[in-house]
Amino acid sequence: MRYQLIKLLPKNLLSRMAGVLADTKLPSPLLQSFLKGYIKFYQVRLEEVEHPVDRMKNFTEFFTRSLKEGARPIDPAPQGVVSPVDGKLAQFGPITDGLLTQTKGVFYSLVDLVGESMAAEFLEGYFLTLYLSPADYHRIHAPVAGTVRRFSYFSGQLWPVNNIGIRHVAGLFSVNERLITPLESPAGLVAVIKVGATVVGKITTAYSGLTSNSGHSTVLNLPIEPPRQFQKGQELAQFQLGSTVILLFQKGRFTPEALEPGQKVRMGQLIGHWADL
Repeated sequence: MRYQLIKLLPKNLLSRMAGVLADTKLPSPLLQSFLKGYIKFYQVRLEEVEHPVDRMKNFTEFFTRSLKEGARPIDPAPQGVVSPVDGKLAQFGPITDGLLTQTKGVFYSLVDLVGESMAAEFLEGYFLTLYLSPADYHRIHAPVAGTVRRFSYFSGQLWPVNNIGIRHVAGLFSVNERLITPLESPAGLVAVIKVGATVVGKITTAYSGLTSNSGHSTVLNLPIEPPRQFQKGQELAQFQLGSTVILLFQKGRFTPEALEPGQKVRMGQLIGHWADL
């Protein structure tokens, strides 16, 4: 029943409206009352937040909150790969026959996710899917040090990425809007894929002025001039209202740590190692 209702809703329009509302400056008593309820319901850890909540002017400022220095130590292992976000490890494993796992027994196409040209880079590689809950820190960081020379943007639908979407929407992550950052690194090419969802107002990046959910149907493959260098753990992007990140690694370049489905991870936490070829 909930799926049928969501199916009928104008999800992209509602998401843009949610983004506008989140950006709107509200009277302080109204905003603070809402934030207190949100913080209590989702058990947000305010001791980690860099700036006082009572000085924030709108919900976006709270949702994209920065953290205090040292709140997320970056694992220093020389060939370590770190989680780019706080979130739940929803799925992970090898990319087999060009397919990734959406949920148990349900798969979707690598080509549909990233396009034919980029898919060729990750055949027989490895993927991890990380889900960000409303309680999580919503900035996205580099899992390895690397260079961004280009990025891709696929407009699309904005289905929810919770259990309803996972179970009912075929190819969910390849039909939803997504913004792909390929990192050229000593670990090979690593793709950081930001997937939009219902009420994700927009996705912004540290290397381009493009924002998602503009209302236009398009596929873009754009260069970054000059290329941008990112250190491991440096901020790449933000969800302005939250969603999912998918990491892709090339064949033979990534070995995971002892990970468990459903495991909570924090940005900067070691999730695996990359190997030289």
